[in-house]
Amino acid sequence: MNDLVSAYLKLDRTDECILHAIFRNMWDFEYVPSHAITRECNLNEEKLEIFLRKLSGLGMIENKYHEYIGASFTFKGLSVFSLKRLVRRNVVSMLGKILGEGKESVVFNALNDTGDEFAVKFHRVGYPSFKKVREKRDYGTLHYTVLTVRSARREFQALRRLYGYASVPRPIAWEGNAVVTELVDARELYRIRLENPEDVLEMIVDEIRKMFSRGIVHGDLSQFNILAAEDGIWIIDFPQYVEADAEGAEKILLRDVRNVLEYFRKAYGVKKDLNEVAEYIRGKA
Repeated sequence: MNDLVSAYLKLDRTDECILHAIFRNMWDFEYVPSHAITRECNLNEEKLEIFLRKLSGLGMIENKYHEYIGASFTFKGLSVFSLKRLVRRNVVSMLGKILGEGKESVVFNALNDTGDEFAVKFHRVGYPSFKKVREKRDYGTLHYTVLTVRSARREFQALRRLYGYASVPRPIAWEGNAVVTELVDARELYRIRLENPEDVLEMIVDEIRKMFSRGIVHGDLSQFNILAAEDGIWIIDFPQYVEADAEGAEKILLRDVRNVLEYFRKAYGVKKDLNEVAEYIRGKA
């Protein structure tokens, strides 16, 4: 049993109410003050502090003591809260094993009540990443888990725009920091050896072109988020996407294309001109 499920099973109704109150108020406070939680959960300060200590002991929240007691999510707590919401919506009934883990996400397989299998991706934007983004955008004094939720929402929105036009996993649901998609039976490019690299590269370029025609530039494209199987390719991981007409999008598009071309040049000796490929993607070739 994974750690998220173990924590999930230890929560009672009051714990859930407290987590919900933190989520509702995290957009206004870096550490949600106790009075905002007691008001929503009908608790006095003394009882609330007992529950906050319990949730902190489970690794689900961080408590901060200054002029008032404040609480914020940890990655684990936000993920369990998001999982609870998915279960209530009957999207997920069972969480399985970890399929992949990186700096900014953990992906599990999951089942629903009818036995259909999906992928659940829990976004995990760390504090250093938040500090970098804060330099460019005004997040005030909000907690970095706010960016984590926004990251998941952006990815879900991108998938909804692209599905049916480009080869991306079918988006199913979004809650908190969790995005649920179809489970694609394929592996990352860097994990396999292609028999037809020229054909696969052409397929990837065509997918980048389709995404661009839908107004989306991936923003972080590489051999690590392109999946391949005998029946095709899929592109994943969209929280950093940019609008194709946004300022700086041209530079980001060229970086994406350069990453892909460099990988195929080094791994397979396949060479293509960056500018020619970029012109094709923009629909000018």
